Amino acid sequence: KMPWVKGKHHLTEAYAWFLARWAKRLSWQEVASAFHTTWGHVFSSVEMAVSWGREHMDLSGIEAIGVDE
Repeated sequence: KMPWVKGKHHLTEAYAWFLARWAKRLSWQEVASAFHTTWGHVFSSVEMAVSWGREHMDLSGIEAIGVDE
């Protein structure tokens, strides 16, 4: 097992985080083109980042939510 890759992913964790950060600023296709990778790799990097964020989200202080139409 290699510590810098999870499971059978083709990207290192560091590179996936790198792509996910850039995907906040550019379109996913632009990120893929700029870093010579595929749209799918950018997608999976963003998916990984979102999953991590949702797992580490703290909602303990929320007592009510409001909906505005």
